[in-house]
Amino acid sequence: MRTLRHLAPGPALLAALALTGCGGGTPTAALTPDGPGPSRPPAADAPLTATTWTVATVAGATAPEDRAARFTLTPEGRASGTLGCNRFSAPATVTGPTVTVGPLTTTRMACEGRAGEVERALTSLFGSGPLTWRIQDRTLTLTAPDGTTLTAGAASAAE
Repeated sequence: MRTLRHLAPGPALLAALALTGCGGGTPTAALTPDGPGPSRPPAADAPLTATTWTVATVAGATAPEDRAARFTLTPEGRASGTLGCNRFSAPATVTGPTVTVGPLTTTRMACEGRAGEVERALTSLFGSGPLTWRIQDRTLTLTAPDGTTLTAGAASAAE
């Protein structure tokens, strides 16, 4: 009967051990041109359509947090949401760097104060013609032909 004695490890065993030590686990840092970076890549920008956008500012007015204006553009060519007080829906056409919204169909509740100002500015902006759009860092900027702007943040997955 033969017994195995201590054998020197062969090249295949050494290669298997080396590969096992190199793989597996989650990297703790991303490699960047400047060396190790953050552990997660930055969040991707949100798509223009199928994202709920919460208005932060419109025509220089800050949207009130207690009466948030929100809207969504669908891939099927519709816009809908709330202007702050009233709900709306409208056809929407995205053509390259522009989006055209309207005419708007809205409910007709009275809206006063800052929420009313934002609602009137938002209604005017949507009706002003083709809006140039840009998304950066999950913030949408719509710019009217006269230079009036809207900024809106993409809703998080939890919202």
